Amino acid sequence: MDVKIADSKGRVYLGKWYANKKIYVVDLGGVIILTPYTVFAEELEKMRNVEDLIEFLKSISPKELKEAFREAVWEKTKS
Repeated sequence: MDVKIADSKGRVYLGKWYANKKIYVVDLGGVIILTPYTVFAEELEKMRNVEDLIEFLKSISPKELKEAFREAVWEKTKS
């Protein structure tokens, strides 16, 4: 786990990998998720709060999550 400290203007340095990439910010009631993946951000946005996210993650296995994510990204890139 990385710990970052926001500067006086609220900025956080993410690293060079994120340079010049569009980053989606999803706030689930105080839990902020940053992702460069549109599909993932769109699905997270449907959730109302972090409890919804926790319940969703408990309901699926890591393998199922990985496969569903790959399929969603594949579908999005085909069009």
